[in-house]
Amino acid sequence: MSTLPVIEAPDWYETVRMGDDITLIHEPWIKPFFRCNIWHVRGRDRDLLFDTGLGHFSLRSHVPLVSERKLTCVASHTHFDHIGCH
Repeated sequence: MSTLPVIEAPDWYETVRMGDDITLIHEPWIKPFFRCNIWHVRGRDRDLLFDTGLGHFSLRSHVPLVSERKLTCVASHTHFDHIGCH
């Protein structure tokens, strides 16, 4: 019998820089069907976070990019995989 891997909080999120001010954050341990893309957009005065994932671990605590500045969060819709960290 195999066991599931134990994923620690610091490894839960993965970030991919997509442009100068745009970063994709996702939860690689979640099956793709249940995973949402979390988008971070750096703004002049504050940042925008579009969708927040499942919320298994705090984004602010484990993704430094999200905790550096004031942040506005927007949910594309209210499915569990898009509003977990709101």
